[in-house]
Amino acid sequence: MNVLHTPIWVYDIHCHHIFWANHAAVSLWEANSLHELQARDFSADMAAAIDLLLQRYLGDFQQGRSYNEWWTLSPKGIKKQLYLRLSGVYLSGQMMMMAEAVIDADTLYQESSLATGDTLACLFDRTGIFESGNYHFTACFGDEISQLSQVFSKNDAVFYQKLAHLDEVVTEGECRTNKGMRWFQYQFRHIQQGARILLTMRDITDRKLEELEHRHLAWHDSLTGLLNRYGLMKSLELHCGFGERFALVFMDLDNFKLVNDNYGHKAGDRLLERVASRLKNICPKDVELARLGGDEFTALVPLGQQGERAQEIAEQILAQMTHPLRLNGLPEVTIGGSIGIAIYPDDAEDGDNLITRADMAMYQAKQMARPRWQRFTPSMQQTLHRKLTLKQHLTKAISRQELSLRYQPQIDVSKGCLIGYEVLLRWHNPELGHVSPAEFIPLAEEMGLIREIGNWVLATALSQIALWQEQWHQRVPISVNLSGFQLTPCLPEEVEVQLTKYGVDAALLTLELTETVLMLDMQGSIDILDALSERQIKIAIDDFGTGYSSLAYLNRLPINTIKLDRSFVVGLNLSVIRATAAMATNLGLDIMAEGVEEPHELAALLAQGCHRFQGYLFSTPLTAEEVTLSGFKVVSPVGCFGLPLVINDR
Repeated sequence: MNVLHTPIWVYDIHCHHIFWANHAAVSLWEANSLHELQARDFSADMAAAIDLLLQRYLGDFQQGRSYNEWWTLSPKGIKKQLYLRLSGVYLSGQMMMMAEAVIDADTLYQESSLATGDTLACLFDRTGIFESGNYHFTACFGDEISQLSQVFSKNDAVFYQKLAHLDEVVTEGECRTNKGMRWFQYQFRHIQQGARILLTMRDITDRKLEELEHRHLAWHDSLTGLLNRYGLMKSLELHCGFGERFALVFMDLDNFKLVNDNYGHKAGDRLLERVASRLKNICPKDVELARLGGDEFTALVPLGQQGERAQEIAEQILAQMTHPLRLNGLPEVTIGGSIGIAIYPDDAEDGDNLITRADMAMYQAKQMARPRWQRFTPSMQQTLHRKLTLKQHLTKAISRQELSLRYQPQIDVSKGCLIGYEVLLRWHNPELGHVSPAEFIPLAEEMGLIREIGNWVLATALSQIALWQEQWHQRVPISVNLSGFQLTPCLPEEVEVQLTKYGVDAALLTLELTETVLMLDMQGSIDILDALSERQIKIAIDDFGTGYSSLAYLNRLPINTIKLDRSFVVGLNLSVIRATAAMATNLGLDIMAEGVEEPHELAALLAQGCHRFQGYLFSTPLTAEEVTLSGFKVVSPVGCFGLPLVINDR
């Protein structure tokens, strides 16, 4: 072993002498010869804590254990930091310690990658009173240490009880040193002789900081900086453990998919960043925000004695979501949100179920008018089950020919004529029966099926117009509803292709869009509507008055008709109806009232200047066969109305 370049020596722990050393070790210890090195007495400068540590190692060596540790040696006052392999070896009939100094660079890196500093060793009595420490302990903490609690914060009766019953306790913690706050790995050993506690410490600050950074990345969404799903689950687990009431506010953005589809994922990412920024500004500091993925956000709201706090925060969020967002390089966009609220422990006793139930409430909120937040109720379990069932069947609805169209007459009372039909989509499933469009159309949008369904509706309706024109020589105007997902730059060309395919005059087609969809991207909407208008296709705004816009924006859009939402008709909000009718007249637009069912509603609307109507007072939605059999006439309690001989293509 003398030819090895690695310093190796054997140390007699009992006698405090080096029993043997190779040439490299003799040089390391600054000795002129092996004999000189063997003559040195190491007990003179050895701290009591180090001596007890080596005595403990002796017992470990007898059980076959070994150690890899950083040590600082001071041969002839020259400090040398070495990474040592310490193991036991029997020589001269007794157990001694063999030390091998690792000096090869590659080996040093491999063996010491987890070692971040020198070993600190110190001795305390059974009550935690400080007795002695080695050089590195004193350099780290100074001479002011008097008790264990100054270097180990978990110093309490429970700890001592645990230490008394265990041979060894290893833990981690943070404490203040001369270099500031540092992280250490603590190794406590209960020394029965003299009833002392031997503590060795390794500085693991660098590793701990890296570990905490990795945890931050693992717990947080890289795009928004909010907690991610994993981080939310950990936070929910922690809060459930506290046992105090809190709410989970679950928000899904409305129309986010439209931005993503029309402008790309980068625009979608910028939108999500802006939404996250708004949420941070709205929510108090004790509210934990998370992004679950996609366009879903949550807020964990401690309730304390404030039972309505979650609802108040939900309303603040929804109010902020109505304000337009300006994205760099893109038109101003307006989005909304739907919020569900579930409360621990009232609605669920663990994080998984709390998320599920807040999600159920959010889905229910999507079916509502404003304000769009909903508290979870047990009946929503059935709603979720139905949603999953609907999704399963909806994917095959077209191929199984389960979809059909109805045509509801539109009447101009002042002219005494039928002016066209609104095309309404219906779904009848053999297992589910009739499913409301209000229920399945949002699902189709969510599942990405709406464009396929929308194309089918337009093609089927135009095919029917062509058939009526060919067989009955009737030019029948129709209105077709469009989803916001269909409002893309390629829409005008796609519609033109369909019109050409079926030989239908573009002037017979009106496309209906909601004002909420148009307000999402005003300039983009104007460009698309202009292209449609240039092709002689008419535009109507459906459900007018339910969005967040003002009347002023109408002057910027190339539209022909505004349709009053049924809620104004039922409530007979005469001031709104009167103002809308006057504004429409001034802009040269037609106004149509939807959902007219009672004669008194008709009379009130006529008095406010509204003359075009649609609703059960005139006719229920009809099949194509029923329209044909009616001779394109409507017989109602308030009169008989037929198509004019010449359609006004205004």
